[in-house]
Amino acid sequence: MNTSIISWTNRSWNPVHGCSKVSSGCRNCYAERLSLQKGFTKLPWTPANAAGNVQEKPHKLAEPSRLKEPSRIFVNSMSDLFHEAISDEYRARIFSVMESCPQHVFQVLTKRSERLGSWPGPWLDNIWMGVSVENKATMKRIDDLRGCGASIKFVSCEPLLEPIPHLDLSGIDWLIVGGESGPGFRPMNHEWVWNMRDLCISTGTAFFFKQSSAYRTELGTSLQHEDGAFWSWQQYPGKPSQPTPADSHKYIYRDTMAE
Repeated sequence: MNTSIISWTNRSWNPVHGCSKVSSGCRNCYAERLSLQKGFTKLPWTPANAAGNVQEKPHKLAEPSRLKEPSRIFVNSMSDLFHEAISDEYRARIFSVMESCPQHVFQVLTKRSERLGSWPGPWLDNIWMGVSVENKATMKRIDDLRGCGASIKFVSCEPLLEPIPHLDLSGIDWLIVGGESGPGFRPMNHEWVWNMRDLCISTGTAFFFKQSSAYRTELGTSLQHEDGAFWSWQQYPGKPSQPTPADSHKYIYRDTMAE
């Protein structure tokens, strides 16, 4: 288990490694790029290669129980827990581990939301379930998420690839928004985020602005508002906090576009 650089979590836990691409948000997948660079997988993360790339790692199942301090743990940052190549039996073992470690919060994020409604859990309070929504075409995942038994439901609009003006956040506890990072990143305008921020304010949904689009992750972590000012938004479910002013020099979108 590794300490994570992802700002909304503390640790990453990968009892599965490998995935396959399902939508446009996967095009520049950081996990695929890292896995191929390190030699963890040998073939591109296409559906045809999923049988060889998606690997269950049962020797990692005990890792959360060895972690002494209570933590927010991102489950399968290098895969998708609801990937069709993962057996239901093994998925159930992962949920059993999460159930046995109530001191931690487990953050599960999927693009394969069609399996959520039929998954029995256990859906304990420490298991937060989320879906990735990168554009209007993938908004149905939020409807699927609402149908699952998780007490904390969240949506990650990262990478946000276009404006989503009619986002329905009913029943959603947390919204994370961020631009794409890495080689060939696609730009995200901060203007796209304003209506999402306002929607969270009106619905009481926690709002977390993660990053601007950039060549490296976690750059440009403050949101530029309509008046040109920069604000840090890092709210969590059940923990209301006010945005804080941020220095404009921390907003590096223009610089990274030139890289």
